[in-house]
Amino acid sequence: MAAPLAAQEAVPYSAPNGWDISQLRQGGQVAACEAMRITGMEEGLFFRHDPAETVIGFSSFASAASPFAIDVEMWFDGDRGAGQVYGMEPVEDHNGFTWRGLVMPNSEPWGELDLFASAGTVHFAYDTGTGPTQVSFPLTGSSRASKETYACVQTAGSAPAADTAGPKVIYGSCKLAVDGRVYLDMASGCPIWLENDGSGSFWINTDRDSYLGDWFAEVRPDGSGLASAWWNGVAGATHAQGFLGEDFRLGSAGCWSNARATVCAAR
Repeated sequence: MAAPLAAQEAVPYSAPNGWDISQLRQGGQVAACEAMRITGMEEGLFFRHDPAETVIGFSSFASAASPFAIDVEMWFDGDRGAGQVYGMEPVEDHNGFTWRGLVMPNSEPWGELDLFASAGTVHFAYDTGTGPTQVSFPLTGSSRASKETYACVQTAGSAPAADTAGPKVIYGSCKLAVDGRVYLDMASGCPIWLENDGSGSFWINTDRDSYLGDWFAEVRPDGSGLASAWWNGVAGATHAQGFLGEDFRLGSAGCWSNARATVCAAR
C-alpha cells in the first residue's frame, strides 16, 4: 500500500509528449510515480505506479462526485463491444486532486495496461448521479509516459519492490481454445505464471516449476496492443512449441484472441 500522500515529497521527473511525471519520495526513497495529461478544466488522464499497484484514471464532469467506487465502462479505440465495466475508485494524487481510477494490483495480469500504452483513444462511460455521461481521450504519448512512469519507480534509491521482484504464480480462471476446440476451461484453481516484469507476459495451467498441465499456453504482449502466443499442441507435451500467431488482441475477461485461438487468464 502506498504511503499517505502527506508523507510524500513530489519531485518533477519528466514531461514527455504533454504528460507531466512526478516522483513521490518518502524518507529519501521512491514510493510511487504519477503521470498526468491535462486536456481541459478539471479534465484529463492519470497514470500511477508503485511497487504494489498501478492505476489508470481520468477526470471529467462529476467523475469524482461520489466518494465511493462507482461502475465505469472503459473501452479502447471505439471498440465498445470489447469494453468492460469496472468498479473505479476515487484516487487522490500528490496535489490533493481526486481522479476516478481503476486500481490494478501488480500481482495480477492486466491487459488494460498494454492497451493503455498502445491504443489511440480510451473511452469512459459512467453515471454522474444525475444521468449517464461518456467521455473520450486521445492516448497521445501514453506509451512513452507509461514506460517512463515504470522507470521512475525503478530509479536508483527506490523502495524495494518485493511484490514485483521476479516471476510469480497466482491461481484463478483460465481457458484455452484452438481451432474451434476448447482444450482447457477452469473456473478456478488454474495456476497462472506471471513474468511480473511489466510486460504482461504469462503462462496458463503451469507454475513452471513442479506442475505442468496436459494443456498449457504462453502469451507475450509486444507493447503495440498485439501479443504472440504458443501452446504445447499435444496433450502431455512439455514444451510450448506450437506457434498460434502474433496478432492476438485483448478482449474481455482477460482473454487474448486471434482468428485461430483464445487464451484467457484472470484471478
